[in-house]
Amino acid sequence: MFAPISAIFGLFVFSATLPNGIRLVELPAGGDSVEIVAGYTSGGLTRFASTPAAKSLLVDAYAAGGMIDLVNELDRTALRLTVPKWALPMVAERLPDFFQDVPKDEKPHPLSTDFREKVEEEIRSALLGSNVTASGYATGDAFVLISAPIPNSLRDALAGIAKRDATNTPDVQINRLPAERTLRFKPELPTGAVIFASPVPSVYYKEWYLVLFLDRVIHRSLPRTLKTTLPLTVRPYYYRIELSIPAGQFPEPAEEDLLQEIQRLQFTPANPRDLLAARQETLAYMDSKDVREWFASHDISDRREEGARWLQSMTPDDLRGAARDLLIMNHVIATWAPKPRQTAVAVEDLRTAAASTSSSGKGGSPLAEARDFTGYPKLRFPAHTDAILSTPLPERLTSGVSLVASNINGVFVSGGALTRMDHDPTEEDVKSFQKHRSDRILVLTPVSSIDRARQLWSAFKGSSNGEIGVPKGKVSSGDLPALFILEVMLQLRVIQAGWWRDAEVRIDAGEGSALQIHADDEKRAQVLDWIKAIASEPMPDDSFVWAREVAIHRFDSVRADLQALSWERDPQGAIQDLQTISLKHVQDVARIYF
Repeated sequence: MFAPISAIFGLFVFSATLPNGIRLVELPAGGDSVEIVAGYTSGGLTRFASTPAAKSLLVDAYAAGGMIDLVNELDRTALRLTVPKWALPMVAERLPDFFQDVPKDEKPHPLSTDFREKVEEEIRSALLGSNVTASGYATGDAFVLISAPIPNSLRDALAGIAKRDATNTPDVQINRLPAERTLRFKPELPTGAVIFASPVPSVYYKEWYLVLFLDRVIHRSLPRTLKTTLPLTVRPYYYRIELSIPAGQFPEPAEEDLLQEIQRLQFTPANPRDLLAARQETLAYMDSKDVREWFASHDISDRREEGARWLQSMTPDDLRGAARDLLIMNHVIATWAPKPRQTAVAVEDLRTAAASTSSSGKGGSPLAEARDFTGYPKLRFPAHTDAILSTPLPERLTSGVSLVASNINGVFVSGGALTRMDHDPTEEDVKSFQKHRSDRILVLTPVSSIDRARQLWSAFKGSSNGEIGVPKGKVSSGDLPALFILEVMLQLRVIQAGWWRDAEVRIDAGEGSALQIHADDEKRAQVLDWIKAIASEPMPDDSFVWAREVAIHRFDSVRADLQALSWERDPQGAIQDLQTISLKHVQDVARIYF
């Protein structure tokens, strides 16, 4: 009935633990890129990516055209970097410093003022007692996962790091008597909620996998739309079910119904079809890439295989017992009603606002971390061949729709949004755009799908009475490539300043031909100061050439947006080759438009 374990978990994973405790794991290779996950099996490391070594690692990954992501989980804090294969030596060279250079003054999370976070803290306290503090940056918690052969030089350099023990100790856990606890909160949000939370053991125990299986059954059996959470963890935690309460309703009836539905699972066998589908979903989750990485990070991949064997052997009686245990354990019910709508009048003194505006903005931001970099790293990239940045001109179909080969499937509506799709457009997708005039539509598709897209969109019937698209933004089509290089130069400075999670500079076709700066007021002011500095101050030629090559590496991330914006202003206009763009052109764009 089910796939054998060897088929489900047949992917080869090699792992080794160095004398200082750092774990090296070689994951299966895939495609033209390499994924690196580097961090610690400790949660809540707030200053994890703030060190100079971490910033240098992030700059290198960004400069190579890679993707950067933060893994912030209950039992893991790590960076996930996806870079081209040619960049692996450059990024791997930074990893030893990343683990050597750790924050000396890790601080606990500040007390949150967010209502939901405070509710969650009350639930955690009721079920688990005091929080478990981060165990620090012990080398025994450190790990590196690489989807490529691990270089010997990296192995030797990591082995040379002195062993560090944990500096913090877990808080003492409170042993609570089994009892139901009900938390009633005052309405603070437009939408209310009922939360049911019940303790579960760690992934070392069969009961955790039983609750995982039951969770899939709950989603298939209960008639309500629920939000559930069961984190992967090596410590006891809790399983959480949340039911939203819309405005105008009360949580008490929903709470009663939810408890009755869970109680029903104790006595009513699951539908065989739902049971089969739930088991398959659970096994697929256990075999997912993120789950395999998590177990490998903790060096307990054998637990994952054992869990799969448990899942395949579980019976309906086991599930009924798990539903019973959820209710008889030391569970918590938390509720709050939707906040009633209130009409309020706000009075603002315009004189105060004007004075505040006039007194700020000039002279740059006082933020200590935002150093005003005058240049960029002069490092040499490893030997590689950059892809030819050719962007063909769009063709006009008989229907009036324009079609162009790109690196995504998407549809751009002039004056509107760029809709990205993870599949080739279907007839149903096409119908959703029929309210627009055909001459407002640009279809983007990979070369391999262009014949199918041409046939599909040639029969498109748009609205002849639809609105005429009005382009947004003030940057001309000829200046868009230089604007992209300016974006890259600014984003590099954002990363160097340690703001990569708090600020973003990007081009978005849906927002028009402009530079989108997403940051708080102080950081935004600093970014604008950087733009003025780029416009007015000289930059060494080698620094600009390096920054321009970074833009070439990252071109695919903005290709569709540039194609859409260029077509919107000039249907027959070509995107200038980035190699031919000069520093003066970038400075002119910075001076004219900002």
